[in-house]
Amino acid sequence: MLFQLLLALALTRVEPQTLQPPNLNRIEEIRVSGNLRIPKETIKYNLQTREGNQLDRITVRRDIKALYALGLFDDIRVEEEDGKTGKIVTFIVKERKLIRTVKYEGVKSVSSSEITDALKEHKAGLNQESLYDPARIQKAAAVIKMLLAERGHKDAIVTATTEDIPPGAIAITFKVDEGPKIRIQKITIQGNKALSSRQIKNAMKLVKESNPLTVFTRKDTYFDLKLADDIARIRMLYAEHGYVRANVVEPIVETKPHKVIRTLPLVRPSFPWGIPIPFWTNTPDRYYITIKIEENNQYRVGNVKVTGARLFSEPAIKGMLDMAPGEVFNEQRLRESIENLKKQYGSRGYINFTAVPVQGFDEANKLINLNVNIEEDRRFYVNRISFTGNTTTRDRVIRREIMVNEGEVFNSMLWDTSMQRLNQLGYFDPIRPEDVELKPSATEPEVDINLKIKEKNRNQIGFSGGVSGIGGGFLGINYENNNFMGLGETLGVTLQGGTRQSLYQFSFTQPYLFDRPLTAGFTVFDTSLRYDQATEVFGLNPSQLPAGSGLQNALNFQQKSLGFNVFTSYPFKIWNRAGLNFGMNHSETSEINPATGDFFSAVITRKNQSLTSTSSGTNFADFYAHTLIPSFTFNHNQGNPTFPSVGSSLSTTFEYTGGLLGGNVNYYRPTLDFRYFHPMNHGRNVLAVRLLASFVHGFQGTAVPYYQRFFAGGDFDIRGFDFRALSPIAFITRNPTSTDAPGNTVSQPFDDIVYVGGDTQGVANLEYRIPVAGHVLTLAPFFDLGNAWVLKKDQLTRQIINAQGQLIKVPVMLLPGTNSSIRTSTGMELQILLPVINVPFRVIYAINPNRLDRSFVGPTTGSPFGIHEKFNEFKFTVGRTF
Repeated sequence: MLFQLLLALALTRVEPQTLQPPNLNRIEEIRVSGNLRIPKETIKYNLQTREGNQLDRITVRRDIKALYALGLFDDIRVEEEDGKTGKIVTFIVKERKLIRTVKYEGVKSVSSSEITDALKEHKAGLNQESLYDPARIQKAAAVIKMLLAERGHKDAIVTATTEDIPPGAIAITFKVDEGPKIRIQKITIQGNKALSSRQIKNAMKLVKESNPLTVFTRKDTYFDLKLADDIARIRMLYAEHGYVRANVVEPIVETKPHKVIRTLPLVRPSFPWGIPIPFWTNTPDRYYITIKIEENNQYRVGNVKVTGARLFSEPAIKGMLDMAPGEVFNEQRLRESIENLKKQYGSRGYINFTAVPVQGFDEANKLINLNVNIEEDRRFYVNRISFTGNTTTRDRVIRREIMVNEGEVFNSMLWDTSMQRLNQLGYFDPIRPEDVELKPSATEPEVDINLKIKEKNRNQIGFSGGVSGIGGGFLGINYENNNFMGLGETLGVTLQGGTRQSLYQFSFTQPYLFDRPLTAGFTVFDTSLRYDQATEVFGLNPSQLPAGSGLQNALNFQQKSLGFNVFTSYPFKIWNRAGLNFGMNHSETSEINPATGDFFSAVITRKNQSLTSTSSGTNFADFYAHTLIPSFTFNHNQGNPTFPSVGSSLSTTFEYTGGLLGGNVNYYRPTLDFRYFHPMNHGRNVLAVRLLASFVHGFQGTAVPYYQRFFAGGDFDIRGFDFRALSPIAFITRNPTSTDAPGNTVSQPFDDIVYVGGDTQGVANLEYRIPVAGHVLTLAPFFDLGNAWVLKKDQLTRQIINAQGQLIKVPVMLLPGTNSSIRTSTGMELQILLPVINVPFRVIYAINPNRLDRSFVGPTTGSPFGIHEKFNEFKFTVGRTF
């Protein structure tokens, strides 16, 4: 009874919902319609209008703006209707269409990939499945037009058309009318007196008059922004000579017809760069550019003052500025001096150092009084060094190359050196100054450093094939991991077979053994080489030589080697490294050419060599070489380790084989290899120089084995000659047996020759590398000189048994001109970087001004013969000379 009473009292306090009147301004439900790809929940998440709230039209308008700000919709409408208990609000959206395809029609001067790169650079990229934006399409059309203008099509027309692809996609087509390509025919300089027109035109780096080289550089095309850059360079050139107020008037650009005579073999360049073709002329429009210069007065350096300096004295800073009163004012030198001053302060921790040179003009005396205002700020210490982008490489692999430590005074010079060391590793894309982020503290004298890096693909599997001077026809596969497990170790496997040379090799290198800068590693190899000294290589005419001379397409030797090397090195003084290499090599060398076999079988080149007959092949047998090579290297190259742009390197080695180390061959070989790289044309091109010198000598009564002597020529030293084609040549009298008409065995002496190789080698290479398309395509004029010579002729003294059975010594007799001359080769090389194996494929054309081209007479029989080395050579190969 009590329970029923309590229930009745409770029910009397509940008011039925149905009795409440409806609130017509309350939001009963929010709906979304028109969306195809974007979920309703995503749209509702960005709304401030909520179910159950009062309908506020100001809030609805704010929601519409928020949805438009997402960039996902072309149109948004809001409708409301009455519901059962309030308002139903519906957001009706029209989504932006997705770009399904992007096409470029009528484009001939640029590739689609170049257009894509230009759009990305100007933040107007169009990707498939990205949202269609009419403003972005118009921006892309403007970028394409600008790109065509850079290529000489200033009046190109670019029109963007669209085609709907139901239900929500669109196809975009850029229709391009390039119009005529107008080149720059002539640039006229007016008003210049202090500087010649040639000096001014040389200062212009982006705009040039049409000439045969502009076929490749494309600098004969007019583009107003490029011309504006070159005008700034002209002003800088005058400022370097004291004309700081020189003015360049707005250039006059005119279009005039110009008669062009077509020529052969160069069809594009005009006469006289070829043979004119009759009745084949054209009269295209050409640009004629007139640049007027107002030189004004030349100024000299007046008084030089320094204010605000505390770390260095005023005389010390004046010495660093290198601006002596009375000399011609040089604005470029001033900029360089300020930069050097910044490095001096940066090396002492003053990273916020600024120097503002204020110029005061003394018009009466034509002087510039210089006041350098210096603000040193504070000395900063390194608080923390962090790295981003190294997903595989361990932090300690990077940190051990950095010479700036946490807790120490920041040193900008040591930091720059550290960046060079990291770039030389080859683990990362080139690290640039903008990849270094310095975060100085606002309150403490501390700086945090964040280094952004991008790792290269550490696993490289390459397939190679082709023809080279060393390997002949070859086919190979190689695998290299230059950052094994992110520890900086290098693991490599090479399998290569060829008609002349085969190579099977496994190598491993640990750059930091026991967590110290001690490099160690080993190499195991198995190689074979067939050296072809064919008639067609050396230009010998066998019809002028006695039969059986051994020169008819003969091989000099065939060698198989199996062995290993272990090596270690330790750095000192940043760029220097001392190393030690020990190796054991077992080679089987077989004599194939009879003349070479007869000659070297009588030269003692290894221990316990037997000399029992002139026809024995005892010298061509098993060689056991135990070698120790101490080395010193200096490497201060900068830029890409494969394509250094500035710096120098030096490598010196001393190879000691046999003696106390054992084996059956004894010789030593000192070698020096120096390389120098100098940027030219404001860093665009590179002048590269290599000097190579080496000497080899036998000891303990033995001479150097034949296969270890020097033979110059080939793709890696003197390019115009074939591989191992340059060597001193010796006479040898042979007595081969033959059968006469009655069937009797007879022997008849005749003269033969042997390429004996030198004990001394000297090579010099000069290249001027012109990047045509980055590192992918490079044009390189070159000049090579050098040869191999015999200085120690006693090492080639032969011991033979004469007809009377006596053992006699015969000194070597070298052909005149083969042991005293220097061979030269010059020409042009086109280098194409192979993307997989990261080495250049090279097309080489060379002429040989200094070559052997003469006739000889045999000393025994008096038979004449000639040796005629090629005047020119066209070849292609894989690899780099240096």
